[in-house]
Amino acid sequence: MAVKDSVSGDFLPDKKKILVIDDDVNVAILISALFKKFNYELTPLYSGKELMDYLKKSKPDLILLDLKLPDINGLDLCKKIRENPYNSDIPIVILSGVAELDARVDVIESGADDYITKPFDVRELRARINRTLSRKKVDTSLNPLTALPGSPSIEEFIKTRIKNNKNFGFAYVDADNFKSYNDVYGYARGDEVIKKIAEIIISATKKFSGEDYFVGHIGGDDFVLITSQDKTETVVEEVIREFDSVIGGFYSEADRKTGSITTLDRQNKMKSFPLMTLSVAVVIPNKPTHYAKIVENAFEIKRYLKSLPHKKTSKYHKDRRINE
Repeated sequence: MAVKDSVSGDFLPDKKKILVIDDDVNVAILISALFKKFNYELTPLYSGKELMDYLKKSKPDLILLDLKLPDINGLDLCKKIRENPYNSDIPIVILSGVAELDARVDVIESGADDYITKPFDVRELRARINRTLSRKKVDTSLNPLTALPGSPSIEEFIKTRIKNNKNFGFAYVDADNFKSYNDVYGYARGDEVIKKIAEIIISATKKFSGEDYFVGHIGGDDFVLITSQDKTETVVEEVIREFDSVIGGFYSEADRKTGSITTLDRQNKMKSFPLMTLSVAVVIPNKPTHYAKIVENAFEIKRYLKSLPHKKTSKYHKDRRINE
């Protein structure tokens, strides 16, 4: 989460997290020295296993990956990272002592974003990392705030599950009274709430789903999580529990005591709005063949949840009607 500047009060940009995967300790020391004066947080790792264990718990902004590791070939490791939908968008820059054309072609085919040979010029390495990170930032398939995949990727993932006849549960997560929060506290604070929701969903989904999951950000305060049918409700319950436990911290003490905020509604009339909660529409398809049908049912459940009298806690509703 971004932190505030102690003088201006503005939110400072998050440090870019870079993993350096190389069994040569000196390489990690050199790169760390290079980037310490810039806004980067470097974590050295020394094997493919260490990297995969790290990715189960956290997501870096970029991976610097050596081709020769003690336990796995770097190209195979790159392909393995790309196979996981959640990690598939992480930029990967390959470090290698091999400069031949065939090696570069193999790197491209493995899914890496860039390639630099050893020994490297530190200025070139920094330039390539900055370019790769900038390219990711403007990638239209990712939400610029959360870096989560958007609607096209969500649809593609579900269609692939349907094609492979693999069961899944679909949950549409929406924040109640988010607009009123934005109006009172401002968009910067609202963005922090959105990032927190994303963090909660990712953490809960990883916790119970292992590698069998997908988290997407449709936009605004709307998210989607997809996992196996038997894990879906457990994940949703964890998301709700965690959100309800932390959301009060985004309000002033006075607003927490009253349990509401006051601002203009859509008709420009002053109105009292309760603190934010989540409404989660859960769809458990039986034999799905149409992505659009799943989304349609999720929206119906969402409308139903929004029509219910407001409660102080988040809620979800499950639907099992999809048989086509």
